[in-house]
Amino acid sequence: MPTTLTPRTTPAPVEQNTSEPVLRGPGYRPLTTVVLVALRPDGRTALVRHASGVDRGRLALVGGRLEAAEWLDTAVRREALQSLGIRVESQDIEFAGLLHHRCESGAGRLCAIFTAQRWAGEPRNAAPGLHSEVVWADPGGLPADCHPLAHAVLDQYVAGTLYNTAAFPSDLPGATRTGGPA
Repeated sequence: MPTTLTPRTTPAPVEQNTSEPVLRGPGYRPLTTVVLVALRPDGRTALVRHASGVDRGRLALVGGRLEAAEWLDTAVRREALQSLGIRVESQDIEFAGLLHHRCESGAGRLCAIFTAQRWAGEPRNAAPGLHSEVVWADPGGLPADCHPLAHAVLDQYVAGTLYNTAAFPSDLPGATRTGGPA
């Protein structure tokens, strides 16, 4: 009998099976991050300018790492609230793609890309310790001071590609750090 899949409307409980051994080892496990392409009616997307660190002054998409036992959609909604002060409901986000990227040293990440065109609240810099401003930009014509990851994500989005890969030089500021996406 075929299994009927139903959409998840609340976070599923995390279950541990203590009867099976926990597998540990040298497998490749890239860091998973999320980004939000928050689109205004004029087609521009929100970018935040880093206020400190190796990417100080660079523009980036709103996003960050998954927290323990967090769903991708929950993470992107959390990042929207933390960075832009907006509440995005689950039904108002759409999966837009997956970018597998790494630097020359091999450090890899999976970046899940989501879009939202509707939210509650006025977008603002809700994280002044992390960001110095919010900038609205054309996804197809980004400013020169955007982080290369923002370019890669938005190039993929504009092209309508669901999956892509990208490699960045190891000497790129932030290429090997373990923080969130740019």
